[in-house]
Amino acid sequence: MIRTLDNLGFSQRQRLTFIESVAYWEGAVDRPRVSRVFNVSGNHVTKDFRLYKDTFPGNIKYDERSRVYRPLPTFKPRIGKGSAEEYLALLRTFTDGDKSATVPAMAGMVAADAVPQPKGKLESAVLNTITRAISSRTGLAVTYQSLRNGKPRERRIWPHALVFGGTRWHARVFDESEAKFIDLVLQRFIRAKPIEMSAPVEVDQDVEWNTFVSLDARPNRAFTPSQAEVVAQEFGMKQVGRQWIWQVRLRQCLAQYFIYLYRLDLADDPRRLIELADKRAIERYGLGTRGKVAKSAKGTG
Repeated sequence: MIRTLDNLGFSQRQRLTFIESVAYWEGAVDRPRVSRVFNVSGNHVTKDFRLYKDTFPGNIKYDERSRVYRPLPTFKPRIGKGSAEEYLALLRTFTDGDKSATVPAMAGMVAADAVPQPKGKLESAVLNTITRAISSRTGLAVTYQSLRNGKPRERRIWPHALVFGGTRWHARVFDESEAKFIDLVLQRFIRAKPIEMSAPVEVDQDVEWNTFVSLDARPNRAFTPSQAEVVAQEFGMKQVGRQWIWQVRLRQCLAQYFIYLYRLDLADDPRRLIELADKRAIERYGLGTRGKVAKSAKGTG
């Protein structure tokens, strides 16, 4: 029966994962909730529950009195991992999305919400032009408004990747006018037109993209051992010798965003939970004071 799941479409697999996760973590899941979350008919959901029960007998059972499905004592996660991170990610998917798609409070549901993330306006046509240029390895003639210049500038670029800095997306590009690889914030592109011309510099020359670096973060030294331990648990740190360390491996071009996002460039900030084990990394990756980091984090262009 497991082979049946291999042939499922993405949407149905998502619904089955939702059924399993909610049943496990909340103790009950019903048809109306699944129908509302995924905006599908009751008939679809009934088939989903039947498929799940037939494929994984001994996992869930219908409670006729409450009209919900409940996990049995023999329940074992079979589609998902059954991890806490998986369930919280599931909640985040719906709390961070369109609020109209979030199910209102009802019996058996864990109420959840999240601080909204910025949803910058980005023209689909512009992003489409950028991603096609990346795929075809060709260039773009763009109009770009940086925060270093009062007016938009015309520039020729060759994008080769998209990078997420923790709060927004950038295009990793070779910029002809600056003769180097830089990051440009997607929302700051005003226009983009294809250039049927290969990049003057190969991607393997983008040292900051191709080089991976390691950053070690630890709990703020102002914390007591007990406080440090819970911060370590929060960040998934491991004990190295006598201290907790979060070992982060990332592309060099992302190091500045990581440092800025977690306020690691600020000296003696009592609100900061973690700090760099080696503060020389702040200067090593082109950062200095918060003002300089802020300029960099806005996008090189």
